[in-house]
Amino acid sequence: MYVCICNAVTDCQIRKAYCDGACSMRALREKLGVAGCCGRCAPCAKDVLTQCRQQNARQEQAGQRVPVTRDDELTEPVAVAG
Repeated sequence: MYVCICNAVTDCQIRKAYCDGACSMRALREKLGVAGCCGRCAPCAKDVLTQCRQQNARQEQAGQRVPVTRDDELTEPVAVAG
């Protein structure tokens, strides 16, 4: 289903972006343009994002491997000089 008409973004694209690390509305806006024009899609996009988070939490509770990283976390360790 289309969530953002202005940028032709679907709920499937939002779910994929979440799996690729876009875990906030800001990240979705930067990656897909969601809620970047008229903003009428923001509530629906937020609902899809919430569904993704809930599914992620259920998978973590069940002990399943969750391939999602938060967009504000580092995915690789950084060596500190010193």
